[in-house]
Amino acid sequence: MKIIPSSPYKTNSKAEYRVFDNIRESFVNNNKYIAFHSLNLSKHRTKRFGEADFVIVCEYGLFVFEVKGGRINSNDGIWYSIDRNEIYHKIQNPFRQAEEALHSIRNSIKIDLRIPIGYGVICPDVKWQFTSSEWDPIMICDYKKFRNFESWLKLFFSYWHIKPFNSLLLSISEIRHIANILRPSFDLIEPLHIKLSQIESNVLELTEDQYKYLDVVAANKRVLCSGGAGTGKTFLAAELTRRKGNGKNNILLLCKSNWLKNFLEMRIQNENVIISTINSALVDMRRAGVDKYDLLIVDEGQDLFNFDDINILDSILLNGLENGEWYIFYDVNNQSGLFSKTNPEIIKLLELYKPAKVPLFTNCRNTNVILKKIQGSLNLDLGNTGTGLGPKIHEINSSKIDGANLLELEIKKLRKNGVSAGMITILSPFSYEKSLVFSLSDKLKKSIKVLDDYSIRSFPTLETSFAEIKNFKGLENEVIIVVDLVNPTLIIKESDKVLHYVAMSRARALLCLIWNNCI
Repeated sequence: MKIIPSSPYKTNSKAEYRVFDNIRESFVNNNKYIAFHSLNLSKHRTKRFGEADFVIVCEYGLFVFEVKGGRINSNDGIWYSIDRNEIYHKIQNPFRQAEEALHSIRNSIKIDLRIPIGYGVICPDVKWQFTSSEWDPIMICDYKKFRNFESWLKLFFSYWHIKPFNSLLLSISEIRHIANILRPSFDLIEPLHIKLSQIESNVLELTEDQYKYLDVVAANKRVLCSGGAGTGKTFLAAELTRRKGNGKNNILLLCKSNWLKNFLEMRIQNENVIISTINSALVDMRRAGVDKYDLLIVDEGQDLFNFDDINILDSILLNGLENGEWYIFYDVNNQSGLFSKTNPEIIKLLELYKPAKVPLFTNCRNTNVILKKIQGSLNLDLGNTGTGLGPKIHEINSSKIDGANLLELEIKKLRKNGVSAGMITILSPFSYEKSLVFSLSDKLKKSIKVLDDYSIRSFPTLETSFAEIKNFKGLENEVIIVVDLVNPTLIIKESDKVLHYVAMSRARALLCLIWNNCI
């Protein structure tokens, strides 16, 4: 007989363990018998909570068994168990206990099938020699019957089967159906949107951990702060700007990307702070009536590591780069070259001005799954630790022909799993008109927001968004779908990894990759 669970629950009753073994050894290889140990009854007829020691569902019906080990005593209708120290413990009438459990189960399963039912009491340690109108002898399994337990069960089932209205035999499918109602097997899958929200909480906790670096950075007059994607450089640059903005006039927060500049402008409101790009720095300085900036903070500094841009920085900072106060956050190893060619001599030049060097190692954006994928595919560093476990990478190799269909299915699957539209950003190395997104159905295209340097101010949007990879550098979202790039296994030049690295590292929680291997 199959018994669920396959090993007994831990109870204080040694008698139950012995009954468990006897039930398991009865009706071996007979799929018409299924037993349950310690079945909880959430809807007991007379108690708030109840339990049946053993329940058997078989072709003869549904049966409940109450087990009582050791000595049993009944005096004037009051039942007791007696321990080895001759101490009496008041217990319930086992027959009434089994009957109430049986009817509680029968009432709770609520199926149309008329189920034959019955109950019994198993006392494997005593000889039962008393008769009563409250029970029939066959309803009791004492120590003698317990020795040939299967034979007693056959007689027990026959006894209940010939009772009025109990003559029905259950089929195997009916037995399994009842068993599944009593104790179903299931696997509750955590919804994707719940996983993503939990990962977001981890990101916030790790971002808070980055505050310790601010004390190091703020304690120095000049700082070169390096770190891979997701190590918190933009966060630190923004927070440093807020702090410094409370004490000094004429602070410049500078970057190369107009998108990043507009994004930061909406998050840093301080009259002492000017946020600008390198291309508009001189114009913005004149408009603000500033002769020189007292302090310079640069995010995505690797985009400015050329002599033309460095000369601009030197000219607009009070006392220049050699003696002025500046803080540059950069990732020269992996994110260089998208906006301009990086000159390695720039780092050497800046180091002559004796800045403090603050390396960032803790990745506070990406899950461990995403970290492992990027590092394994591109052999590039993103820091360590990560934000914990996350969903598996969705990776598909496609052709230009079926790529749009695959992308459409991916978006629909995410939305069906409860992921809100605004949590999803699609990244391509191409403009919208040249990307895979442009080949989507008209209905789906209308639901996608094509980001530009103005709409990025209110990012994330309520809609699923699209952006070119280079413009999205410094930004992030919960779910990133990368399209129009080749599988990294086809990359030959190290320099060709930059777009892959930037795109894949934008995902906080879930990364979807639809490689186009026909480009």
